[in-house]
Amino acid sequence: MGGSIIGGIILSGGKGERIGGKKPFRIFNGKYLINYPSDVLKSLNIPYVTVFAKNSIDLDKEKEYLNKYKCIISFDLIENKGPLMGILCGMRALNAEWFIVLPCDCPYITKESIIKLISYIKISKKDNLCIVPMHENGFIEPLFALYKRNSLHILNKILMEDSNLSLRYFISYLNPFYIKVEELDKSKKIFKNINTIKELKHG
Repeated sequence: MGGSIIGGIILSGGKGERIGGKKPFRIFNGKYLINYPSDVLKSLNIPYVTVFAKNSIDLDKEKEYLNKYKCIISFDLIENKGPLMGILCGMRALNAEWFIVLPCDCPYITKESIIKLISYIKISKKDNLCIVPMHENGFIEPLFALYKRNSLHILNKILMEDSNLSLRYFISYLNPFYIKVEELDKSKKIFKNINTIKELKHG
């Protein structure tokens, strides 16, 4: 079966304890948090997989989400492995050359920023296995980034053999192609996540 050039992975497996749990289904400005990245990917006709925690956080809402978006659903194979496990499960569930990886809590995401990010694939080199936005101070945005399928074997090796499960550690093996965050959004608002009850209420 042929795959797509671009696929999406929405990571929805975090516990979200600071926000009271069930983070993907917390309501922000009248919509579930998870609906924001889902709506953007759907509007761009990018096939995507949503990866939930190994143990269902809310089966009814997950079914409701599946019925609404008709996307692929996956679950973390192993608990407490962080976003790397979600990326692995997403890559295994969807056949694509590049994966745009997004968190479930990015309500300020825009179609324009995704299109711009994808445009850098054309100028990246063959051995760049990821494209990652970077701030002027060196801080990176690994959960608003592109990862190549060719990185899957590295990801699998790290998850099975290493104790360091940070995204930065993974990226260090991928000969990353860094782009300025301002290239995607001068205001940098697209990178703002919702992590607390206060942010949920006031943005």
